[in-house]
Amino acid sequence: MKYDSQYYMLKESGRAASYMLDQVEGSDEGLGRLMAIHPIHRRVLGPGRVGISEGNRAKFQPCDYHETAEQLVSEKFRKVLAPFNLPGIDFYQTDIVNDDKTWSDYYFMHIWNHHKAIHKKRSEIKGTYVGNRFTLLKLSLHEKVLDQVPLEERLVFTLEEKPVFLFHESVVAALRAADLSGLGFRRVDSWSIGSAFEDDDDDFYDDL
Repeated sequence: MKYDSQYYMLKESGRAASYMLDQVEGSDEGLGRLMAIHPIHRRVLGPGRVGISEGNRAKFQPCDYHETAEQLVSEKFRKVLAPFNLPGIDFYQTDIVNDDKTWSDYYFMHIWNHHKAIHKKRSEIKGTYVGNRFTLLKLSLHEKVLDQVPLEERLVFTLEEKPVFLFHESVVAALRAADLSGLGFRRVDSWSIGSAFEDDDDDFYDDL
């Protein structure tokens, strides 16, 4: 279970959680494939475009991280990740539009670096692993799988079985040090499907 204490899930926090953002008319059609576990750069021909579908428009100021159906990050966020030279991660420039205001220094983050890393006996699911027809209730990562992957190739990755994005503690430490807004992290061994509704707590960072 050693990796369960080394990896974190990224989640919305603070002001970002008060809004729901979605792609709107004018967003490149190729960005509808952001959940794919393969590169999509040949299908994306232009920028993304995001609008506010829920929340007080008059008070909106973008954070460094917003969850849409995907992950929307600021230039500041992107620069924190750049020195890690992460494989299988692409950024697509995206405008956040709110009435007559536009913020252009944002990106959809497409994580297509993937590993089939769920430990089936220790994890808890609702459904069946056959055909990946399940809801993940509690996650544990498989040591034998991740031991075969060099650390630099699994600093950030998505589970092949489910669109769950995982960040190594070293990347989390860098993101936290940058004082970014709108994001929190839940360590894998502290995560369950119900924890998404719990408040963020600095205890999740105690081991960093």
